[in-house]
Amino acid sequence: MPAELVEIVVYDAPPARRGGCGCGCGHHGGEGGHSHGPGRHQDGFDQISMAMQSRALALTLGKEFPGKVRVEYINVLEDPRGPALPQTKLLCSLTYPPPLVYLNGKGRFAGALPVERIREEVKNLLAAGTD
Repeated sequence: MPAELVEIVVYDAPPARRGGCGCGCGHHGGEGGHSHGPGRHQDGFDQISMAMQSRALALTLGKEFPGKVRVEYINVLEDPRGPALPQTKLLCSLTYPPPLVYLNGKGRFAGALPVERIREEVKNLLAAGTD
């Protein structure tokens, strides 16, 4: 029997933004030969908060799997549940980079929000009926 709902939780610990470019590198965008190297800042996603990316993920998956997916974003540094969450300890230990993406309570991704891979896992979970 297929799973009825896939729960996705995005745990984030956004770093304090420093410098003019907003990437946290400490430099000011474009000044003094500042460069992030090839590919950085080209798609603009690094300028969009993880909360907004999570919302976009929820909308995208909601259209493809109506009523079958729930996406929650948790900033572990601001959420009152943060201190008690094991994900907070993982993020603070720097073992894994933020965000941590969990599907049905199991850690699946770290360091990014790979929409296409998440979509494929949701599809597989719903078809298999397992977590």
